This record gives sequence, structure tokens and C-alpha cells, in this order.
Amino acid sequence: MSSTLRFLLQKYGPTLTLDELAEALKRKPGGVRAALSMHSEAWAIELNNRKVYVGRRVHFPAEAVADLLTGDPIQKGPGE
Repeated sequence: MSSTLRFLLQKYGPTLTLDELAEALKRKPGGVRAALSMHSEAWAIELNNRKVYVGRRVHFPAEAVADLLTGDPIQKGPGE
């Protein structure tokens, strides 16, 4: 487990909300929301493929965010 993943799990838990993702990426939530909706950047496409819904809220797995922050290719989850 990378130190980045450990940090994200300790601070945010197993999933991050859009606001928490924006904080981790040091961007504004509106900018992250726009990038995710445009599907023009590779990182946004990969995060969109891994997002999960908890009720109506979108969450992003900490593992996927850690891979993005460390520059590792985002790994597919089990069964994907």
C-alpha cells in the first residue's frame, strides 16, 4: 500500500466525494465537476469509469485517486 493511499484512507476513508476529490487535487469542485463531465482528459475518463453511487451521491474509490496522484495507471477493480 502506497503512502498516498494510506493518507487518503486515513483522511477521507475508502471513498471520496466530489468535494473531497477536488480538495485532494487542489482544484475547485466546479472545475473538477466540469472536467469529469467533458470526458476529454484521460484522468477524468478513468475516474468516471471507477465512480460509485451511494444513493444519489457520486463517490470515487481512494485507490483510484491515489493511483491518479502517484501517476500510476488506474487499476480496474475486481470483476471489471
